[in-house]
Parts: sequence; structure tokens; C-alpha cells
Amino acid sequence: MRLKYFLFLPVFSLLVPYGLSANPKSKKKKKDAFSLIEAYTQRTIPGIPRAPIHTNTHFIIAWMGQAHPEVFFWRCDSGWFSCNMVKAHKIKESSRFMPPGTEYQVENISPDKVSKGDTLQLTPIIGRKETIPSGIPANSPNTLFYKTTGSGWLSFPIKEIGKKRDITMP
Repeated sequence: MRLKYFLFLPVFSLLVPYGLSANPKSKKKKKDAFSLIEAYTQRTIPGIPRAPIHTNTHFIIAWMGQAHPEVFFWRCDSGWFSCNMVKAHKIKESSRFMPPGTEYQVENISPDKVSKGDTLQLTPIIGRKETIPSGIPANSPNTLFYKTTGSGWLSFPIKEIGKKRDITMP
């Protein structure tokens, strides 16, 4: 009887660690095509009296995907908006040519020219009526939806949106 246990012990000691490490329920974590640098709202106060004050939401992202982005949409409590995409460069020093409160200099870029490592600024376009594309859940507030070349709709939830100081125009 002891001989059976003695032979069974090495086999058992080899199979148990293997069984614990092979977890069939584990899912692969989805890898996002970009990382969020910052999300913020900022008001622009015009220099003309009685002109309307605009509040814009901005998302600064670092593109890490191999495929090019095609389109971005922002879903928030107040609606569904398509996003304007521009390339952003952080301003190292304040310039006398830039209004106080401006932290990024932007330049237009077409989606097919975006490459890995580019910093992009996404700004929801307020005032346009947009229909929600099929395949996107309607009950997902504070989420960026995007498509890359050859992919379906992908989502990126935004947990916190900061507030930056106002830009006052001359």
C-alpha cells in the first residue's frame, strides 16, 4: 500500500502545479490602440464684449496602434458627437504669440498620415446632428468610440475629465 502512495506522489506533485497555472477562464486583456494623456474642458472667453463664451472638451492621446485611426466619436451625458482630430505638440515655454492658458499647438493631419507615437488632440464637434452608427451601445456615457483601418468599433471609457484655466482672447 505504501508503494502505491510512493509512486503516486511524484506524478501528483508534477500535475498539480501544471493544473493551477493552466487557467482556461482567463481572458486576454484587450490592448487599446492609444493611451490617454489627459482629458479636460476649457472655456474660451472672446475679447469682444457680449460674444458667446465657448466651452470645449479636449482629449490628448498618444497613438500606439499599428493601424491608422479612421474616425472618433464621443458619447457623453449631453449627446453623441463626432470628433475633430489634429496633431498636437506640447508648448514648452509660454509664447507671446499664444493666448495665456494654451498648452498645445495643433496642426491638421489626415487620418492615414497618423503613425505610431503621434500625439493627437480630439475635440468633439458641438452643434452637428449625428446619428449613432450601428454596432455601438447607446447606453455607454463618457466613452470614446473609434475605428481603425480594418477593425470594428472599439471603445475607450473616460473616467475623469479635468478643468483647465480659461483662455482669454485679446
